[in-house]
Amino acid sequence: SSCSSSSRRALRSTQQMLRLPASGAVAALVAAKGGRAGFTVAAQRAWVGQSVRAVCAGCVPVTFAGRSRDSSQGSGGFTLAAAAVAAVALASLGSGRDVVGAARCEGRENRPVLVVGSLNADIIIEINRFPKQGETLNTRTADTGIMVPGGKGANQAVAAARLSTGTGREAQFVCQLGNDAHANTLEKVLLDNGLNISACGHADKPSGQAFIFLEANGSNSILIVGGSNVAWPKALSPELVGLVRGASAVLLQREIPEYVNEAVAEIAEKAGVPVVLDVGGEERPFADSLLRRLTYICPNETELERLSGQPTSTEAQIVAAARKLQAKGVKNVLVTLGGDGAILIEESGKVTRQSACAVPGGKIVDTTGAGDCFRAAFTVALVEGRPLQECLRFASAAGAITVSRMGAIPSLPTREECHKLLEHGRL
Repeated sequence: SSCSSSSRRALRSTQQMLRLPASGAVAALVAAKGGRAGFTVAAQRAWVGQSVRAVCAGCVPVTFAGRSRDSSQGSGGFTLAAAAVAAVALASLGSGRDVVGAARCEGRENRPVLVVGSLNADIIIEINRFPKQGETLNTRTADTGIMVPGGKGANQAVAAARLSTGTGREAQFVCQLGNDAHANTLEKVLLDNGLNISACGHADKPSGQAFIFLEANGSNSILIVGGSNVAWPKALSPELVGLVRGASAVLLQREIPEYVNEAVAEIAEKAGVPVVLDVGGEERPFADSLLRRLTYICPNETELERLSGQPTSTEAQIVAAARKLQAKGVKNVLVTLGGDGAILIEESGKVTRQSACAVPGGKIVDTTGAGDCFRAAFTVALVEGRPLQECLRFASAAGAITVSRMGAIPSLPTREECHKLLEHGRL
């Protein structure tokens, strides 16, 4: 928002010429700094086959990639091509004095929140109880069994987008879309929520599915069909690597292959990008190498007990179990406790408690996606530089609103709703 109008026009023009995200346009503009003269409009279409990082004062590196149409440009051709394209944009808009300022706006203050994870077609089935072996029961309502978009990754990504509305911060999501009828519906929901999904892949498998058995008290049990969520390429795409390096924080979960999480966390750690990992998803052991790369690990008390091998019935036991994870290299442990709120055990040793926010309307309708929303809200507040207690409070409000409504993505709150609940105690 602090960029001048000329800088924003230059960014848009460069972005359109190269068909790249805004971070790539910034890289081109920075590359053009100090070397705009002598290039022609024909250079607008130049593409080269290597990536280059462009660094401005106080700005985290961003990666800009393309494909060459002229191999004679050599290893330095990319920088020249980027500079040429930016030069055309800047030349048509004036002197371009705000190039570095524009890069700072995109690169440091409002870098995107990136979610890498799963996307599911959630099938919600309302039940009174589970049938016993050999027993057949009707569902609680006759019109249940509808499909709503979900998946831990998608839930967190949409939550981050809605909770960042009005701040100028983009939410990005990378998943593997399926090849079935659900895929188009799910993709449209992501786009309608303002997510950047340009780096998503397309797997030769049906979309992931979650069968959610919802009881009358709002509690649920879930069965996951992996589908496209488990069909990730063995190596990360250059586009995804660039997004990780340019993010303000990366959110991960465990409904996609562990090698993807490990590769993303390694890149993020090297780039100085915080990594927040939601333990929910497939039950599997953690590699110590992954634990050491996490800025925040986010289990509920049951998951914490499983991970640590220690009881978590009391607050003292929860803190002790979290300390065991920290001994393996995890920096901070954020434990969600359902109706009892949350506890954050910091790397410094400080323990911060957050009570649960009152549920709007006083009734829990559906707990699906509440933990995902809580962690996304915490991360959004974190990258905005808020104090940790305020981050927890914001996350508590977001989770409370989520459980007051049906479905995962349909129930996720807006930023305005969270502030209204915190300020007035109601929506």
